[in-house]
Amino acid sequence: MSTVMSLERPQQPPESDADPAALADDASGPLDADALRRALGDAVLATEEHVHAPAVQIRPDAVQSSLSALRDDLGLDHLSCVTAQEYEDRYESVYHLKSYDDPTREASVVVPTPRSDPVSESAAPVFRTAEWHEREAYDLVGIQYENHPDLRRILLPETWQGHPLGLDYDRTRPQVVRYDENANPLAEDGRADTNTMLLNIGPHHPATHGVMHLQVTLDGEQVADVEPDIGYIHRCEEQMCQQGTYRHQIMPYPDRWDWGGGGLLNEWAYARTAEALADIDVPEYAQVLRTLAAELSRILSHMLAVGAYALDVVGDFTATFMYAMRDRELVQNILEDLTGQRLMFNYFRLGGVVWDLPEPREEFFEKI
Repeated sequence: MSTVMSLERPQQPPESDADPAALADDASGPLDADALRRALGDAVLATEEHVHAPAVQIRPDAVQSSLSALRDDLGLDHLSCVTAQEYEDRYESVYHLKSYDDPTREASVVVPTPRSDPVSESAAPVFRTAEWHEREAYDLVGIQYENHPDLRRILLPETWQGHPLGLDYDRTRPQVVRYDENANPLAEDGRADTNTMLLNIGPHHPATHGVMHLQVTLDGEQVADVEPDIGYIHRCEEQMCQQGTYRHQIMPYPDRWDWGGGGLLNEWAYARTAEALADIDVPEYAQVLRTLAAELSRILSHMLAVGAYALDVVGDFTATFMYAMRDRELVQNILEDLTGQRLMFNYFRLGGVVWDLPEPREEFFEKI
């Protein structure tokens, strides 16, 4: 870092002393840490250069003003994600900004908060996409966001105890998840307002490949409000990966992100990320094997999607679905010969793949 970071929260909001001419020059072309410092002025705690995106640390009470400046002055008008992390001495919220007009312009805004008071301004008033991201950070890590329009859990039940990605979270402790005994749904259904009606859509049957639950408020025949419930599907893989080693113990997890056959593509994404960070060169032959496996995996995923679409939308459990599954099985057998697995392939490794093509190769290529 270029400066010493302080976690003290100042009492006065920052006043930017940025040079308008310099800001005009920074509004186009690649961004660097100096451009971020000029745009944010006294809100900056520290800066750091990275390969793709410079990073800037800002005060917890200057989130909204800083993000507004980056959006309006530097054209960073897309908040792609928010990442939360806990360290031994602090929490951090990382806002990754990009430009719709120029994808090469991106920056990471890091907001540190002390462990004793993990509170920072919400980015939701500036970027609406921050609403769900910050809810996830609160749910799993425990960071509080001031002025958030709806700060509550998003993946776990409201009665869940603790935050699963916290350093002090005990994964071996059993959870007894109960309904809030003080909650009375009949007292909160809004029946005093005779013009509206609460309608639950879903959850759909699990066979429809994507459980959806919508709580809809109707005003006559008009939809007045929709509150989606994305469910309690979370296995805390982030923390499991933090406990494992990059070389061997994390690779099986990406397979489980897509049980429909696209797991090898997820393995490739993780492998490329770790290899880029560690400067690992992949031999050309291993790249060919990766491409072969990934393309077969893509076909598996697409054939399942076509068959499931026919089943869900048309109700066609005979012709289209069965033809898709029949042809998919041919590719499934090829990948089984290559990887030794039919569902969770676990074939990629950092620097290459786990083993070569099966022998005799002539028979394997005839199947392809």
